[in-house]
Amino acid sequence: MPECDVILAHCVAYLARAPKSVEVYKAYKRVKQTIDQGNDPDVPLHLRNAPTKLMESLNYGKEYKYNPDYEDGAVDQTYLPPELVGCEFLQAKNWVHKKE
Repeated sequence: MPECDVILAHCVAYLARAPKSVEVYKAYKRVKQTIDQGNDPDVPLHLRNAPTKLMESLNYGKEYKYNPDYEDGAVDQTYLPPELVGCEFLQAKNWVHKKE
């Protein structure tokens, strides 16, 4: 296993003990329904990697704002495809945990 095995084990333990909510299942179902209805938009061009000259000429990665290059890492950048802007898959307002 790679040298990150302890970190991965830590993540598994943390997530296993973290509070759970049925909202995650509902959100996953909403995402699947959106995709099944044919709304499977492409990744925005500015977020795509451009490892080849062809991809670079197609504007892959153009105008991407690399967060570490900005003060406090704050960047005004859209990450969702335009077709998904405004979609609310995870409705956090209903996020309720059981009390122990």
